[in-house]
Amino acid sequence: MIETEKEIEVINESDIKPNSNITKKEYESKFMRHRFFALSYSIFGIIILILVIIALIITGAYPCVHTKCHEHATCFNTPFYADCVCKEGFAGDGRDHCDECGITNFKHNANDTGSGSVPYSWPATGILEFMYTTLTKLEQERVLLYNYEACGAVLINRKTALTAAHCIRTEYSYFDWYYYKYFVINVTFNNFHPNFESIYSLYFGINKFVNYYVDLPHVQLGDVKDIIIHPEYNKVTYENDIAIVTFLNEINLDRYTQIACLPTKEKSNNYPEKNHNKAFIAGYSSVGDSYIDYNQYNIRLDIYNNSMCQDVQQYRTKNWNRQFCAGEYDPHGNLTSQCHGDYGSPLYVLDEINGKQKYVATGLLSYDVPCDVEHAPAVYTRISMYTDWIIENSRY
Repeated sequence: MIETEKEIEVINESDIKPNSNITKKEYESKFMRHRFFALSYSIFGIIILILVIIALIITGAYPCVHTKCHEHATCFNTPFYADCVCKEGFAGDGRDHCDECGITNFKHNANDTGSGSVPYSWPATGILEFMYTTLTKLEQERVLLYNYEACGAVLINRKTALTAAHCIRTEYSYFDWYYYKYFVINVTFNNFHPNFESIYSLYFGINKFVNYYVDLPHVQLGDVKDIIIHPEYNKVTYENDIAIVTFLNEINLDRYTQIACLPTKEKSNNYPEKNHNKAFIAGYSSVGDSYIDYNQYNIRLDIYNNSMCQDVQQYRTKNWNRQFCAGEYDPHGNLTSQCHGDYGSPLYVLDEINGKQKYVATGLLSYDVPCDVEHAPAVYTRISMYTDWIIENSRY
Protein backbone atom coordinates (compact mmCIF):
# COMPACT_ATOMS: atom_id res chain seq x y z
CA MET A 1 0.00 0.00 0.00
CA ILE A 2 1.35 3.48 -1.00
CA GLU A 3 1.21 6.08 1.84
CA THR A 4 -0.51 9.30 0.60
CA GLU A 5 -0.69 11.39 3.77
CA LYS A 6 2.17 12.73 5.78
CA GLU A 7 1.85 11.84 9.39
CA ILE A 8 2.10 14.82 11.73
CA GLU A 9 3.81 13.84 14.91
CA VAL A 10 2.70 15.61 18.09
CA ILE A 11 5.33 15.40 20.70
CA ASN A 12 4.86 15.88 24.41
CA GLU A 13 6.47 14.40 27.44
CA SER A 14 3.82 11.80 28.15
CA ASP A 15 3.23 10.49 24.59
CA ILE A 16 6.75 10.11 23.28
CA LYS A 17 8.26 6.83 24.12
CA PRO A 18 11.79 5.94 23.24
CA ASN A 19 12.19 3.02 20.84
CA SER A 20 15.03 1.08 19.51
CA ASN A 21 15.87 3.84 17.01
CA ILE A 22 15.82 6.82 19.49
CA THR A 23 18.07 6.98 22.49
CA LYS A 24 16.95 8.60 25.71
CA LYS A 25 19.41 11.45 25.18
CA GLU A 26 18.05 12.13 21.67
CA TYR A 27 14.49 11.99 22.97
CA GLU A 28 15.24 14.54 25.72
CA SER A 29 17.03 16.81 23.26
CA LYS A 30 14.12 16.71 20.82
CA PHE A 31 11.60 17.44 23.57
CA MET A 32 13.64 20.42 24.84
CA ARG A 33 13.84 21.91 21.37
CA HIS A 34 10.05 21.79 21.01
CA ARG A 35 9.62 23.24 24.45
CA PHE A 36 12.06 26.07 23.66
CA PHE A 37 10.25 26.98 20.45
CA ALA A 38 6.84 26.94 22.20
CA LEU A 39 8.18 29.18 24.96
CA SER A 40 9.81 31.53 22.43
CA TYR A 41 6.55 31.92 20.51
CA SER A 42 4.69 32.63 23.75
CA ILE A 43 7.18 35.28 24.84
CA PHE A 44 7.11 36.86 21.37
CA GLY A 45 3.31 36.98 21.47
CA ILE A 46 3.36 38.56 24.92
CA ILE A 47 5.86 41.20 23.76
CA ILE A 48 3.68 42.04 20.73
CA LEU A 49 0.62 42.30 23.00
CA ILE A 50 2.47 44.60 25.41
CA LEU A 51 3.63 46.81 22.53
CA VAL A 52 0.06 47.02 21.19
CA ILE A 53 -1.23 47.96 24.65
CA ILE A 54 1.49 50.63 25.00
CA ALA A 55 0.63 52.01 21.55
CA LEU A 56 -3.06 52.14 22.47
CA ILE A 57 -2.26 53.89 25.74
CA ILE A 58 -0.09 56.46 23.97
CA THR A 59 -2.69 56.92 21.23
CA GLY A 60 -5.51 57.26 23.74
CA ALA A 61 -3.73 59.44 26.26
CA TYR A 62 -1.65 61.55 23.87
CA PRO A 63 -3.42 61.61 20.49
CA CYS A 64 -1.85 64.99 19.70
CA VAL A 65 1.46 63.17 19.16
CA HIS A 66 0.28 61.93 15.76
CA THR A 67 -2.28 64.67 14.90
CA LYS A 68 -1.58 67.74 12.80
CA CYS A 69 -3.63 70.80 13.71
CA HIS A 70 -3.82 74.09 11.83
CA GLU A 71 -0.96 76.50 12.45
CA HIS A 72 -3.35 78.85 14.30
CA ALA A 73 -4.76 76.06 16.48
CA THR A 74 -3.72 74.40 19.73
CA CYS A 75 -4.02 70.64 20.23
CA PHE A 76 -5.57 69.33 23.45
CA ASN A 77 -5.29 65.66 24.41
CA THR A 78 -8.57 63.95 25.23
CA PRO A 79 -9.11 60.15 25.46
CA PHE A 80 -8.44 58.77 21.97
CA TYR A 81 -9.19 62.14 20.34
CA ALA A 82 -6.99 65.12 19.53
CA ASP A 83 -9.02 68.30 20.00
CA CYS A 84 -7.71 71.01 17.68
CA VAL A 85 -8.98 74.38 18.94
CA CYS A 86 -8.36 77.60 17.04
CA LYS A 87 -6.52 80.24 19.00
CA GLU A 88 -8.21 83.45 20.11
CA GLY A 89 -8.77 85.77 17.19
CA PHE A 90 -9.40 82.79 14.88
CA ALA A 91 -12.31 80.41 14.31
CA GLY A 92 -12.77 77.18 12.37
CA ASP A 93 -12.51 73.42 12.62
CA GLY A 94 -8.95 73.64 13.94
CA ARG A 95 -7.55 71.20 11.42
CA ASP A 96 -8.18 72.41 7.88
CA HIS A 97 -8.78 76.06 8.67
CA CYS A 98 -8.68 78.68 11.41
CA ASP A 99 -9.99 81.91 9.90
CA GLU A 100 -8.93 85.29 11.26
CA CYS A 101 -11.87 87.19 12.69
CA GLY A 102 -12.83 90.83 12.22
CA ILE A 103 -11.47 91.29 8.70
CA THR A 104 -13.06 94.18 6.81
CA ASN A 105 -12.34 95.28 3.28
CA PHE A 106 -14.59 98.36 3.22
CA LYS A 107 -14.34 101.15 5.80
CA HIS A 108 -17.63 101.96 7.52
CA ASN A 109 -19.16 105.43 7.75
CA ALA A 110 -21.20 105.01 10.95
CA ASN A 111 -21.80 108.25 12.86
CA ASP A 112 -24.02 109.53 15.63
CA THR A 113 -26.98 110.40 13.41
CA GLY A 114 -27.20 107.18 11.40
CA SER A 115 -26.67 106.85 7.69
CA GLY A 116 -26.76 104.39 4.84
CA SER A 117 -23.81 102.09 5.36
CA VAL A 118 -20.93 101.64 2.96
CA PRO A 119 -21.83 98.38 1.16
CA TYR A 120 -20.28 95.32 2.82
CA SER A 121 -18.57 97.36 5.57
CA TRP A 122 -20.13 95.05 8.21
CA PRO A 123 -19.34 91.70 6.56
CA ALA A 124 -20.36 89.50 9.52
CA THR A 125 -23.84 90.98 9.94
CA GLY A 126 -26.60 88.99 8.28
CA ILE A 127 -30.36 88.51 8.11
CA LEU A 128 -32.34 85.63 9.62
CA GLU A 129 -35.70 85.12 7.92
CA PHE A 130 -38.60 83.18 9.41
CA MET A 131 -41.23 82.04 6.89
CA TYR A 132 -43.94 79.70 8.13
CA THR A 133 -47.02 78.19 6.51
CA THR A 134 -49.55 76.05 8.31
CA LEU A 135 -53.03 74.66 7.83
CA THR A 136 -54.84 75.13 11.13
CA LYS A 137 -58.25 75.43 12.69
CA LEU A 138 -59.59 78.78 13.89
CA GLU A 139 -62.84 78.27 15.75
CA GLN A 140 -64.98 76.38 13.20
CA GLU A 141 -62.88 77.13 10.13
CA ARG A 142 -59.79 75.40 8.78
CA VAL A 143 -57.56 78.01 7.18
CA LEU A 144 -54.14 78.34 5.56
CA LEU A 145 -51.91 80.84 7.38
CA TYR A 146 -48.57 82.38 6.46
CA ASN A 147 -46.22 84.39 8.67
CA TYR A 148 -42.99 86.23 7.88
CA GLU A 149 -40.51 87.84 10.29
CA ALA A 150 -36.88 88.97 10.03
CA CYS A 151 -34.10 89.34 12.59
CA GLY A 152 -30.41 90.12 12.55
CA ALA A 153 -27.62 87.58 12.97
CA VAL A 154 -23.84 87.52 13.17
CA LEU A 155 -21.50 85.00 11.54
CA ILE A 156 -18.88 83.61 13.98
CA ASN A 157 -17.40 80.80 11.86
CA ARG A 158 -18.05 79.24 8.47
CA LYS A 159 -20.88 77.08 9.80
CA THR A 160 -22.28 79.01 12.77
CA ALA A 161 -24.15 82.24 13.50
CA LEU A 162 -25.60 83.88 16.61
CA THR A 163 -28.98 85.55 16.95
CA ALA A 164 -31.51 86.40 19.64
CA ALA A 165 -33.36 83.42 21.10
CA HIS A 166 -36.71 85.19 20.79
CA CYS A 167 -36.20 85.26 17.01
CA ILE A 168 -36.54 81.47 17.02
CA ARG A 169 -40.28 81.09 17.17
CA THR A 170 -42.12 78.28 18.94
CA GLU A 171 -45.37 80.18 18.51
CA TYR A 172 -46.70 83.50 17.26
CA SER A 173 -49.84 85.60 17.62
CA TYR A 174 -52.23 85.89 14.71
CA PHE A 175 -55.04 88.45 14.65
CA ASP A 176 -58.11 87.37 12.72
CA TRP A 177 -60.35 90.21 11.57
CA TYR A 178 -63.36 87.98 11.08
CA TYR A 179 -63.37 86.75 14.68
CA TYR A 180 -61.73 90.00 15.79
CA LYS A 181 -59.37 88.36 18.22
CA TYR A 182 -55.86 86.94 18.54
CA PHE A 183 -54.99 83.29 18.13
CA VAL A 184 -51.77 81.62 19.26
CA ILE A 185 -50.28 79.61 16.41
CA ASN A 186 -47.79 76.89 17.38
CA VAL A 187 -44.72 76.56 15.18
CA THR A 188 -44.02 72.88 14.53
CA PHE A 189 -42.73 70.74 11.68
CA ASN A 190 -45.50 69.92 9.22
CA ASN A 191 -46.04 68.98 5.56
CA PHE A 192 -44.86 72.42 4.48
CA HIS A 193 -41.87 72.45 6.82
CA PRO A 194 -40.28 69.05 7.56
CA ASN A 195 -37.12 70.61 9.07
CA PHE A 196 -35.51 73.86 10.26
CA GLU A 197 -34.04 74.50 6.83
CA SER A 198 -37.54 74.94 5.40
CA ILE A 199 -38.54 77.49 8.07
CA TYR A 200 -35.43 79.65 8.52
CA SER A 201 -32.98 81.17 6.06
CA LEU A 202 -29.78 83.08 6.84
CA TYR A 203 -28.25 85.51 4.37
CA PHE A 204 -24.74 86.99 4.39
CA GLY A 205 -22.80 89.12 1.94
CA ILE A 206 -25.64 91.61 1.68
CA ASN A 207 -26.10 95.38 1.87
CA LYS A 208 -29.79 95.39 0.94
CA PHE A 209 -32.75 93.76 2.60
CA VAL A 210 -33.36 90.35 1.04
CA ASN A 211 -36.46 90.46 -1.11
CA TYR A 212 -37.74 89.35 -4.49
CA TYR A 213 -36.37 91.17 -7.56
CA VAL A 214 -33.58 92.79 -5.51
CA ASP A 215 -30.06 92.57 -6.92
CA LEU A 216 -27.96 90.54 -4.45
CA PRO A 217 -24.72 89.88 -6.33
CA HIS A 218 -22.68 88.56 -3.40
CA VAL A 219 -25.33 86.97 -1.20
CA GLN A 220 -24.67 83.61 0.47
CA LEU A 221 -27.34 81.43 2.00
CA GLY A 222 -26.75 79.32 5.10
CA ASP A 223 -28.81 76.11 5.02
CA VAL A 224 -29.94 75.65 8.62
CA LYS A 225 -28.93 72.34 10.19
CA ASP A 226 -29.77 72.93 13.84
CA ILE A 227 -30.81 75.66 16.25
CA ILE A 228 -29.63 75.68 19.85
CA ILE A 229 -31.51 78.03 22.17
CA HIS A 230 -29.77 78.78 25.46
CA PRO A 231 -31.15 76.31 28.03
CA GLU A 232 -31.90 79.12 30.50
CA TYR A 233 -33.66 81.43 28.05
CA ASN A 234 -36.75 83.03 29.60
CA LYS A 235 -39.35 83.99 26.99
CA VAL A 236 -41.06 86.39 29.42
CA THR A 237 -38.08 88.39 30.71
CA TYR A 238 -35.84 87.74 27.67
CA GLU A 239 -32.98 86.82 29.99
CA ASN A 240 -30.33 84.68 28.19
CA ASP A 241 -31.78 85.86 24.88
CA ILE A 242 -29.24 84.12 22.67
CA ALA A 243 -29.32 81.22 20.20
CA ILE A 244 -26.80 79.39 18.01
CA VAL A 245 -27.67 78.49 14.42
CA THR A 246 -25.53 75.88 12.64
CA PHE A 247 -25.40 75.27 8.89
CA LEU A 248 -25.30 72.22 6.68
CA ASN A 249 -22.96 74.04 4.31
CA GLU A 250 -19.92 76.25 4.80
CA ILE A 251 -20.16 79.97 4.15
CA ASN A 252 -17.31 81.11 1.90
CA LEU A 253 -15.29 83.95 3.34
CA ASP A 254 -14.44 86.63 0.80
CA ARG A 255 -14.36 90.42 0.38
CA TYR A 256 -18.06 90.66 1.20
CA THR A 257 -18.54 88.07 3.94
CA GLN A 258 -16.33 87.57 7.00
CA ILE A 259 -16.63 86.28 10.56
CA ALA A 260 -16.92 88.51 13.61
CA CYS A 261 -14.59 88.51 16.58
CA LEU A 262 -16.04 87.48 19.93
CA PRO A 263 -14.89 88.72 23.36
CA THR A 264 -11.77 86.88 24.50
CA LYS A 265 -11.80 84.88 27.72
CA GLU A 266 -9.52 87.45 29.32
CA LYS A 267 -12.25 90.09 29.08
CA SER A 268 -14.22 90.81 32.24
CA ASN A 269 -17.78 89.63 32.66
CA ASN A 270 -18.79 93.30 32.45
CA TYR A 271 -17.56 93.57 28.87
CA PRO A 272 -18.26 95.89 27.17
CA GLU A 273 -17.66 98.38 29.93
CA LYS A 274 -18.91 101.94 30.05
CA ASN A 275 -15.65 103.39 28.71
CA HIS A 276 -16.34 101.77 25.32
CA ASN A 277 -18.12 104.80 23.89
CA LYS A 278 -17.48 103.74 20.32
CA ALA A 279 -20.17 101.16 19.70
CA PHE A 280 -21.74 100.43 16.33
CA ILE A 281 -24.71 98.55 14.96
CA ALA A 282 -25.94 97.93 11.43
CA GLY A 283 -29.34 96.76 10.22
CA TYR A 284 -32.48 97.43 8.25
CA SER A 285 -35.07 98.53 10.80
CA SER A 286 -35.59 100.89 13.68
CA VAL A 287 -37.28 98.01 15.39
CA GLY A 288 -39.03 100.06 18.04
CA ASP A 289 -40.93 101.75 15.21
CA SER A 290 -41.44 98.57 13.11
CA TYR A 291 -39.85 100.42 10.22
CA ILE A 292 -37.87 98.66 7.50
CA ASP A 293 -35.30 100.32 5.28
CA TYR A 294 -34.34 98.21 2.28
CA ASN A 295 -30.81 99.64 2.31
CA GLN A 296 -28.59 98.74 5.23
CA TYR A 297 -27.79 101.62 7.56
CA ASN A 298 -25.36 101.91 10.46
CA ILE A 299 -25.17 104.14 13.51
CA ARG A 300 -22.80 104.91 16.33
CA LEU A 301 -24.15 104.17 19.80
CA ASP A 302 -22.97 104.67 23.35
CA ILE A 303 -22.74 102.14 26.19
CA TYR A 304 -25.05 103.57 28.85
CA ASN A 305 -25.21 103.17 32.58
CA ASN A 306 -27.67 100.36 33.19
CA SER A 307 -30.04 102.74 34.98
CA MET A 308 -30.82 104.31 31.58
CA CYS A 309 -32.59 101.07 30.57
CA GLN A 310 -34.41 100.40 33.81
CA ASP A 311 -37.70 101.65 32.34
CA VAL A 312 -37.33 99.92 28.97
CA GLN A 313 -40.28 97.51 28.80
CA GLN A 314 -40.68 97.63 32.57
CA TYR A 315 -42.49 94.29 32.76
CA ARG A 316 -39.24 92.51 31.83
CA THR A 317 -36.93 91.79 34.77
CA LYS A 318 -33.37 92.97 34.08
CA ASN A 319 -30.22 90.98 34.84
CA TRP A 320 -27.30 93.34 34.28
CA ASN A 321 -24.77 90.53 34.70
CA ARG A 322 -26.04 89.06 31.45
CA GLN A 323 -27.38 92.20 29.78
CA PHE A 324 -26.24 95.76 29.17
CA CYS A 325 -27.71 99.04 28.04
CA ALA A 326 -26.82 101.09 24.96
CA GLY A 327 -28.42 103.90 23.01
CA GLU A 328 -27.91 106.98 20.88
CA TYR A 329 -24.54 108.66 20.94
CA ASP A 330 -25.65 112.24 20.43
CA PRO A 331 -23.81 114.98 22.32
CA HIS A 332 -26.42 117.59 21.31
CA GLY A 333 -29.39 115.63 22.60
CA ASN A 334 -31.11 115.45 19.23
CA LEU A 335 -33.29 112.52 18.24
CA THR A 336 -32.71 110.45 15.13
CA SER A 337 -35.13 108.46 13.04
CA GLN A 338 -32.81 105.43 13.09
CA CYS A 339 -31.61 104.24 16.46
CA HIS A 340 -31.16 100.45 16.39
CA GLY A 341 -30.56 97.53 14.10
CA ASP A 342 -32.73 94.44 13.96
CA TYR A 343 -33.50 92.18 16.91
CA GLY A 344 -30.61 89.76 17.10
CA SER A 345 -28.24 92.24 15.41
CA PRO A 346 -24.73 92.40 16.87
CA LEU A 347 -23.41 95.49 18.63
CA TYR A 348 -19.71 96.00 17.84
CA VAL A 349 -17.04 97.83 19.81
CA LEU A 350 -13.55 98.65 18.62
CA ASP A 351 -10.97 96.71 20.61
CA GLU A 352 -7.56 95.06 20.30
CA ILE A 353 -7.34 91.41 19.23
CA ASN A 354 -3.84 89.92 18.85
CA GLY A 355 -2.33 93.38 18.58
CA LYS A 356 -4.79 94.56 15.89
CA GLN A 357 -7.75 96.90 16.18
CA LYS A 358 -10.87 94.87 15.43
CA TYR A 359 -14.63 95.28 15.72
CA VAL A 360 -15.77 92.81 18.38
CA ALA A 361 -19.37 91.56 18.59
CA THR A 362 -20.22 92.26 22.22
CA GLY A 363 -24.02 92.19 22.34
CA LEU A 364 -27.20 91.07 20.58
CA LEU A 365 -30.15 93.45 20.43
CA SER A 366 -32.84 91.96 22.66
CA TYR A 367 -35.51 94.66 23.18
CA ASP A 368 -35.86 98.43 23.05
CA VAL A 369 -38.13 101.46 22.87
CA PRO A 370 -39.33 103.50 19.87
CA CYS A 371 -36.77 105.82 18.37
CA ASP A 372 -38.72 108.94 19.37
CA VAL A 373 -38.01 108.21 23.04
CA GLU A 374 -35.19 110.39 24.32
CA HIS A 375 -31.80 108.65 24.10
CA ALA A 376 -33.59 105.57 22.62
CA PRO A 377 -32.11 103.09 25.13
CA ALA A 378 -32.08 99.38 24.32
CA VAL A 379 -31.20 96.19 26.17
CA TYR A 380 -28.55 93.88 24.70
CA THR A 381 -27.57 90.32 25.60
CA ARG A 382 -23.98 90.37 26.91
CA ILE A 383 -22.07 87.90 24.69
CA SER A 384 -19.03 87.71 27.00
CA MET A 385 -21.10 85.76 29.53
CA TYR A 386 -21.73 82.98 27.02
CA THR A 387 -18.29 82.47 25.46
CA ASP A 388 -17.75 78.92 26.76
CA TRP A 389 -21.27 77.86 25.78
CA ILE A 390 -20.82 79.31 22.30
CA ILE A 391 -17.46 77.59 21.75
CA GLU A 392 -18.80 74.24 22.96
CA ASN A 393 -21.82 74.33 20.65
CA SER A 394 -20.23 75.84 17.54
CA ARG A 395 -17.61 73.17 16.85
CA TYR A 396 -17.72 71.23 13.62
